[in-house]
Amino acid sequence: MTVHAFAAGEPLRVASLHPIVSDLARQVGGEDVEVIDLMPVGANPHKFYPSPSHLKQASHAALVLAAGKGLETYLHEFEESLGSNVQLMEVGDSVPSLKVEHDEVFVCAPDHAEGAIDPHWWHSVKAAKRAAHAIADKLSEIDPVHASDYERRYTAYAVRLDELHDWARKRISTIPRWDRELVTSHAAFGYLCREFGLRSITVQGLTTEQNPEPGYLKEVVKILTDEEVRAVFPENNANPKVLASMVRETGVRVGGSLYAGTLPTNEPTYEAMMRHNVNTIVEALGGE
Repeated sequence: MTVHAFAAGEPLRVASLHPIVSDLARQVGGEDVEVIDLMPVGANPHKFYPSPSHLKQASHAALVLAAGKGLETYLHEFEESLGSNVQLMEVGDSVPSLKVEHDEVFVCAPDHAEGAIDPHWWHSVKAAKRAAHAIADKLSEIDPVHASDYERRYTAYAVRLDELHDWARKRISTIPRWDRELVTSHAAFGYLCREFGLRSITVQGLTTEQNPEPGYLKEVVKILTDEEVRAVFPENNANPKVLASMVRETGVRVGGSLYAGTLPTNEPTYEAMMRHNVNTIVEALGGE
């Protein structure tokens, strides 16, 4: 496949459909890439749909990045409209998938989510590291002149991600074992729970648009009461009404807001998002 040529000395143009993969691309691409954010920081990825102007921007890029794993439901149609001169990469293809199944990770999830692929892979630091490496490899393939620079930046970034993973593991390990339930609006944190030994209890499905089945909320309320769950966590771009009703019924406290599918607007980096989420979880669940 041919790609858009770019003049020597000019950065490689990369369009991104998700702010988290945008940041990964910036970390490994440095000054050799120009990353164009099609989905703005703070937007809800389950509600975002690219406009004609987004398509025009993407059509002038050499590479378009998507989170993948079915998150961008419009992706097939979008790719067909791009034309043959633009490569599209589903970054999530580079990491193992996690299914929503009732096990040691997903203690409680709606029936309509059972067996589905969880697309929120970035909540695993190890997955983010693999994704960054895959992006570096793709940039090197398109722009071999700067291949050594992409690899050098990836290597430095990988060290930071390893440090982030170790920090998160140590922080979460201070939560008492009987308090390691993570109750959230939708099933967005399974990868984090699997990686750091938490148990996921979710009210909605895999997206913020899905509603729980009749009777499911009673099941969740019973679990919260029986297991004396310490806190429930709203998300920065999810409807808080369902969690609010559960709080009224159980008296469980509300923890801080978590970033599920975007980055903090004041510091839009993957590392800042993970540190915020881990600190918020640890503080509300009785960790040190």
